[in-house]
Amino acid sequence: MNEILVLYILNKSQTTMYGLSKYINKNYGSITKPSFGTLQPLLKKLETKKYIFTSKFYTEGGKPYFYYSVNPVGVDYLKEKMMKKYSTNPTQFLSSVRIKLACLDVLDENDRKKLLQQLKSSLLKLKSETEVSLAENNLSNFTHKLVLDNSLCEYKNLISLVEGLENACNS
Repeated sequence: MNEILVLYILNKSQTTMYGLSKYINKNYGSITKPSFGTLQPLLKKLETKKYIFTSKFYTEGGKPYFYYSVNPVGVDYLKEKMMKKYSTNPTQFLSSVRIKLACLDVLDENDRKKLLQQLKSSLLKLKSETEVSLAENNLSNFTHKLVLDNSLCEYKNLISLVEGLENACNS
């Protein structure tokens, strides 16, 4: 998930790890907040796989700093990751949906439509499973019922968002 976001941001402009962290926290902080301990190995991994370029510069005091930017192979990998199906574990899946929707403009129109259909299908399945769970289980625990109701609302909201994006793609 962070891999998609990092490649997406680097596709927009080159930046340092600090700039990347600051940008993610400012613009995507409600979705994810990767630490430097997460970003540094991720950037190293992307560099090793030759998805990004690293440019080394030095401050006046001689301290090195690095600028990162994505290359064409990295852009292709980003698009591939966007289209890849993720786990249907609700926690992982919902985070992935949010990131993918935020980065949707990296895909061409046909891939956007395919991805939106894929996401909608998975969300409808999760919504249906939650509705069945609410209907079949005699939930004596009030807070458990509230948590499931909240999950149901979240699925419905994301489905509405995906449908709105589908409509925008079709018009």
